[in-house]
Amino acid sequence: MPPATPRAAYVHLPFCRRRCFYCDFPISVVGSKPGAADAAAERYCALLHREIAASPSRQPGAPPLASLYFGGGTPSLTPPPLLAGLVDGLRDAYGLADGCEVTLEMDPGTFDVARLRAFLEAGVTRVSLGVQSFDDKLLTSAGRSHDAAEARAAVEILMQAQSSAGGLPGEDLASWRRSLNAAATTGAQHISVYDLQVEPRTAYGRWAEAGTLKALPDEALAAEMYREASAVLRARAAAAGRGQRAHGLQRYEVSSFGREGHRSQHNSAYWRNEPFFAFGLGATSHLDGVRLARPRRMDAYEAFVRRLEGAEGAGRQHRAAGGQRLTTRGSGGAAASAAGDRGFAAAQAELGVREEGVEAMTTLIMLQLRTTRGLLPAELTPRFGETLAAAAEGACRDAAAELPAEWWVMEAEEASGGGDSGAEAAPRCRRFALRDPEGLLFSNDAISTVFARLDERLERDDVGGGGLGGCEAGS
Repeated sequence: MPPATPRAAYVHLPFCRRRCFYCDFPISVVGSKPGAADAAAERYCALLHREIAASPSRQPGAPPLASLYFGGGTPSLTPPPLLAGLVDGLRDAYGLADGCEVTLEMDPGTFDVARLRAFLEAGVTRVSLGVQSFDDKLLTSAGRSHDAAEARAAVEILMQAQSSAGGLPGEDLASWRRSLNAAATTGAQHISVYDLQVEPRTAYGRWAEAGTLKALPDEALAAEMYREASAVLRARAAAAGRGQRAHGLQRYEVSSFGREGHRSQHNSAYWRNEPFFAFGLGATSHLDGVRLARPRRMDAYEAFVRRLEGAEGAGRQHRAAGGQRLTTRGSGGAAASAAGDRGFAAAQAELGVREEGVEAMTTLIMLQLRTTRGLLPAELTPRFGETLAAAAEGACRDAAAELPAEWWVMEAEEASGGGDSGAEAAPRCRRFALRDPEGLLFSNDAISTVFARLDERLERDDVGGGGLGGCEAGS
């Protein structure tokens, strides 16, 4: 099966006023003075344009991009004209489809109405607002650079999308419930609910190692907080169905709740394990079955871009801060484009990690089982062949038989006739999904069990249809 054409692109904008205590992302701290990020952003965006110009060119007849995602960092610190230049540069390089979803992550306290309007004029169609909590004590304990009042003011400005994190130090079920209700009553079209992960290279990680990080919710409380998020947001969806004033948020992925028409198209491409472009500090692309991570330090990232550009000199045109076109390398044209493609191919071959066969299939299984749509084994066949698809179906059935029934949603295909004998064959499973909330709460355990059963089936070559059995669980 030929590789799919990338329809999504991620761009990393790394500037932040400060580093939050839980943050392990590649960022550049610029302080909180107005305009502190402007000069650094101008230099960095020029580097981004160079990377875009040195990246794989759009193939004739290839469809345009369906989603752009500007993540960070705090992308709303980037001056709107620079963001507009990046959108234009990506449109020039790859095309943007009609209705292309262009998401910008924003933090409270970094924008007003005028700045928001400037971002919308630059091409932004969707905002992801990072709030984490509406409790001042918890925001301070997380090292956030805004307070609850700034969060509410930001919601008033845009009321489009927001993100909440659970499991913060000092958080209990009551404070979590207050934050959930505050988020749900804002009119947000999409809410993401994440459990805190303590990473080694963060302030939280250092404090945890030293034994000074106190009052983290234990596993039982974190599980109750997860169940509470599902109950609160689904109750509002049910109320909306009865015609009451509510927001109709439905879970569609482990951490994501959204109204119909407001689900993240960009993240959905990730969950389908589709290829995507990526540009910028620490960003990872997924092209031609290869994941390529860019360096996390700015000097190393600049050296990476120079490597892509290659010794030949090159030069596709790109846009400077004011939007004017610049030619920085060689004579341009098809020869320059080919030089950039060669540089990227060499970087992928040396630095990238290729996923294919069983490894690629297990990645897709993991991503699909994190969604409420779940895994449809029939969709594996065109990508991985009948043998691996049958093994995956059998492994999911094995795991569902082994784990609590309330974790699983299983839908059977219609039973087929049994030939001359007239007997019907046992129905096969057309869909495996993890139930909200219990199955999704324990998704890591469920997915690990699927992988273990898949390994067993592949080791004994029991991958044909005869070893699968029937689909017995209810929907």
